[in-house]
Amino acid sequence: MMYKSTTKRLLATTVVAVLLPGVVGSAYLVPDVAHAEVKAVACKVTAFLVQKDGDGIIPADLKFLEEQLQDDSFAAFKGFRLLETKALRLGIDKPGLAALKSGFQLKLSLLGEANSKLKLHANLIAPGRDAPLVDTDYAIDDNGLLLVGGVRHLEGKIFFAIQCGKQPS
Repeated sequence: MMYKSTTKRLLATTVVAVLLPGVVGSAYLVPDVAHAEVKAVACKVTAFLVQKDGDGIIPADLKFLEEQLQDDSFAAFKGFRLLETKALRLGIDKPGLAALKSGFQLKLSLLGEANSKLKLHANLIAPGRDAPLVDTDYAIDDNGLLLVGGVRHLEGKIFFAIQCGKQPS
């Protein structure tokens, strides 16, 4: 009789030993602080024109783009002019549309958050075109900047700067 009891204890100890690492191990997989999924972002869409002619001075209203505009990829351009700025507030399942005076339409959608990056979808349509120039999902740091464009224009090229940051819900 003592044999059966020892066997049961040994079996019970083995089962607990096999299950316990899974339970304890899974507890370490859960982060100490739960991070809430982003629910809303505020976005600023800036349309600007770059030209080959100009004095190379970046105007005050485009100073937030100074680092990008002084990069080698913009070396051919010496003139910079703000065309328009639009503010959008996005929520999950609540896209925003920036209908610009130039005829371009930029639709932005908040898809969520992954690895501390905002996940967004951008759809840019040029005037007189049915197919989008850009139709893409992307991930970017909070308040990160995405430059889209290089669309030919009579006076140069139009670019769009998209910057989105988390908002309290």
